[in-house]
Amino acid sequence: MNPPLDGVSDGNAVRLTKEQALGGTDEHGTPTTELVRSWERSHAALGAPGNVEVKHVPESLLDEHLLEMFHAPLTKFAQDLEGTGLGLLLADSRGQILQRWYQDRQAMSHFDRVGTVRGAVLAENVVGTNGVGTVIATGRALQIKGEEHFAEFYRDAVCTGAPVLHPITGKLMAVVTLSCDLTPRSDLLKPLVRSMTTQLEQHLMSVEHPDAREMLGAFVSLTRQQPGPVVAFGPLGIMIQSSTASVMSDHDKSLLQVLAGEGRPSGRYAVELSSGLTDLNLTRIGRDNSVISVAPAGPDSDRRTFAKGFALPRVVGRSPGWLAVANQVDRLRDSRELVILVGEAGVGKTTLALGTPFKSGLTAPNSALIDAAQRHILGTREWLTRLSEALETRHNVVLRGIETLDAPALDGARSLLDSRTTSGAVFMTLTADAPEELEPHILRFAAQPITLPPLRDRILDLEELWASLVAAIAPTSRMDLSSEAVDLLRAYDWPGNVRELRQVINQLASSGRTGKIVPSDLPTTMQNKRTLSLIERVELEAIRKALVVAGGNRMKAADILGISRATVYRKMKAYRLGS
Repeated sequence: MNPPLDGVSDGNAVRLTKEQALGGTDEHGTPTTELVRSWERSHAALGAPGNVEVKHVPESLLDEHLLEMFHAPLTKFAQDLEGTGLGLLLADSRGQILQRWYQDRQAMSHFDRVGTVRGAVLAENVVGTNGVGTVIATGRALQIKGEEHFAEFYRDAVCTGAPVLHPITGKLMAVVTLSCDLTPRSDLLKPLVRSMTTQLEQHLMSVEHPDAREMLGAFVSLTRQQPGPVVAFGPLGIMIQSSTASVMSDHDKSLLQVLAGEGRPSGRYAVELSSGLTDLNLTRIGRDNSVISVAPAGPDSDRRTFAKGFALPRVVGRSPGWLAVANQVDRLRDSRELVILVGEAGVGKTTLALGTPFKSGLTAPNSALIDAAQRHILGTREWLTRLSEALETRHNVVLRGIETLDAPALDGARSLLDSRTTSGAVFMTLTADAPEELEPHILRFAAQPITLPPLRDRILDLEELWASLVAAIAPTSRMDLSSEAVDLLRAYDWPGNVRELRQVINQLASSGRTGKIVPSDLPTTMQNKRTLSLIERVELEAIRKALVVAGGNRMKAADILGISRATVYRKMKAYRLGS
């Protein structure tokens, strides 16, 4: 009979069972226990138990943020370990030891003897069955004693570990383990470790998301009171739904997410969902948390009208250049094309790829946004895992900012994209000012490039963009442009593109500005601009494009334009163009 995972076992019996397991089955040929399956995984990864060595990573690669999050409560707990021979470990979700605590020489010697120091990697595929890596592999609390360990150098140790899960997402954050020399008095360690991880999860909630606990309480309360769907939206784009909300379509849930993310006050709203006009009760908790309960709208209900026929915000723009690329992107959504959207910073690459104005935590239904910048936080392996999951589950995937990826990450992404099964297009965004920055990515991914025009090339869209951004940022401000302000904004060259326009509106809203916007309300850099004539704007754009093609070389730009170099210098000075 196989030994229980956390029971007291006779050493010889455990050793015999392990030898039988590594041969394939137990003596009866029956299905193996979880512990035996761990031995089999360890054997497949490492070979013989005597071949195992503890590997280490540099301290510079350890997750200091996670350690800082849990350091204080674990240090306080460790103070009670004096004289017990117990040592305490905190590991990240990859089994890397972030810190060890001990209060006596016996515990310190125990850690040193088995190589458990800061930076040690105790993942199951690195050192075999143990109280850190096997917790990660199984996702539950367990105790590994003596011969139950896979590696021979752990045979005189007992390790009791439990996972720390994110209280909202359920994602594995860390593992906490008590470790000591083998002793028969270890049965109470497992509930002790479980209690410790429960306290850490509560600590994580109160530190990282102080309003989230109140949000969860409101969600539970409304779920009990309301027969209709209840949906809660928390930080990081988290969504929790009641069982009755499972019948709602993804599109309807996305509409609710838009409402929750717009900062509207608590109250009643009417929204046109797929089932018809619907009453919503919105409860806002702090800045990032909302709970929405749903009920069919009554004929005489007292509610604030939110928007009949409400849908995800649309991408704004009617200028020919913008419409051309927008239509091209829309035609590709249901293809299996790899597409690179390239343009200057802030032109709206992510917005166009998503098909709705980009807002952190919000994507269109059945789409996923993977930000390349997250690789520096998550590490390449975890980041690629998230990309793989998105490619497996979503119709369209947007890979944002590929210019920030190094060669290994780009190669890993290319491999995943080549083997994907999703039926929709994958859109990659690339911030680049010159054609030579795009070429290597086209060759690497065999992707179709689409270049987005900068804001200065779509000035016709300026007023519509202004109105759309004001509605999203400060809907009650009624900020409208005077004709003089419009002229100044059209004359401005917008180096920061739509992102810069958003910043201007944010600044005006933060200062409390409302009503008609006049030139004196605008930033001084825009007030100093002389309004250009149509001919001057065409001339300016021709010179700018020639400089881009020429890589900033003024002589080459002059040849492209068929004018003298002196004329190029003079025009650049007049239009305040840099090289």
